[in-house]
Amino acid sequence: MAAKYVVKEMKSKVEMDAIMDVIWAANYDPYDTYAQLFFPVLGYTPTAREDAITESKNRFWGNHNSTPTSNWYYVEDVTNGKVVGCAQWEVYTQNPFKNGPPTLRAPWWPEGEYQEFCEEIIRQVYTPRTNWMRRPHLALNWMAVIPTYRGKGIGSLLMSIGTSQADELGVECWMEASSMGKKLYEKHGFRSLFKMQFDMDRKNASDVWRKCVHELTPTTVYPMWRPTHGIWELEGDSIKFPWERGAA
Repeated sequence: MAAKYVVKEMKSKVEMDAIMDVIWAANYDPYDTYAQLFFPVLGYTPTAREDAITESKNRFWGNHNSTPTSNWYYVEDVTNGKVVGCAQWEVYTQNPFKNGPPTLRAPWWPEGEYQEFCEEIIRQVYTPRTNWMRRPHLALNWMAVIPTYRGKGIGSLLMSIGTSQADELGVECWMEASSMGKKLYEKHGFRSLFKMQFDMDRKNASDVWRKCVHELTPTTVYPMWRPTHGIWELEGDSIKFPWERGAA
């Protein structure tokens, strides 16, 4: 029997646009604060939302084309041609942080405290990765499945794409996970290293900053790691965690 779902690699702007539609749908059901951090709707009208969607589609397409390590995959329902899930795996064949942590910016926000807040959240999220993953590895940056297609194995198809490639290369994997996806990732050999809470205190904070803290601080994030081949138990030896491994 032919498979109902197939995984394809994104190659065109049309495919990227369909992927972004999945991400928008998935992050609003249930609502995830990350949706507003990365895709701010700067207004309260349908037009404002459409403008935000268009901006995000152009931004992600541009970022993909300017990032050699970026690989986007999507799952298509072959019965109707609908894109129902997606994932971005970045493949690093060398130390991506040999020049130190990158400067992380959020230009999709207007200049000001909202942009500063978003940049500080991103900095805190990526600090463990930039400190510990200074070796060849695969990183899962985005994973989304349309709500009506959850529980059908689509997430596992997208996970297998990355973990299979990591195993072929003999490298580790990394991600920053939400609570909702954590169980799926554990099934594919990942484990949570710790539970991240955000420190967004600012001396003499303005009303705008306090509003950001109240409305935009993400829920719990779990930095997760998968050792080479997903092997956690070694005969006669203990496994070395990312912070024990050093740079390539």
